Amino acid sequence: MTSAPAVEVALRALFPASVAVAVERIGRAEPASLWPEEKSAVAGAVPRRLAEFAAGRTAARRVLAALGHPPAALPMGADRAALWPPGLCGSIAHDADLAVAVGRHGAPLGVDLEPDAPLEPELWPVFCSPDELRRLEGDTARLVRQVFCAKEAVFKAQPPDARAMFGFDALAVTLAEGAFNAQFRASIGPFRAGQLLTGRLALVDGVILAGVAW
Repeated sequence: MTSAPAVEVALRALFPASVAVAVERIGRAEPASLWPEEKSAVAGAVPRRLAEFAAGRTAARRVLAALGHPPAALPMGADRAALWPPGLCGSIAHDADLAVAVGRHGAPLGVDLEPDAPLEPELWPVFCSPDELRRLEGDTARLVRQVFCAKEAVFKAQPPDARAMFGFDALAVTLAEGAFNAQFRASIGPFRAGQLLTGRLALVDGVILAGVAW
């Protein structure tokens, strides 16, 4: 079982000191912990989905507390991302065992959490362009998963008032030691063609963590 404390330490190291982070283990579904504005997002959900959602919102409220903000509802927006209180930007992710949340006052940021496990070759072209695949050196099946994790984190790092949907082919990711560069191929939403975002990666206790902050 993945260690929540180890993941929280690694998560904290991905971001500047102004960013608050929290990790929660996904356990039994706890609908009582959800606020009324949040419950509509999981109405009729299976217990597993309810447990993931509740753990993510619990982690997010820990982030709010660390930022000196009173507890608040985080309802789901049209693109399924959490709507954070005005003046705050945040991001939530989960895998099979853990939910993670990050947040700060000010600029957008994004986080993703994935199992450090190989991806089937038939999925590689879904997440990576031929050029991205050629740049990977090592265990391609696991490195493609890292690229996927990085792209998910970038997708989440959008301003709350200018969010856009885009696919994996919208940006090119280059992996480095404990980091990645993501460059946009075209202008979309808040991003401009050629814009480069730099993020960080960590492999800890069987999971991949990716974080990016503007």
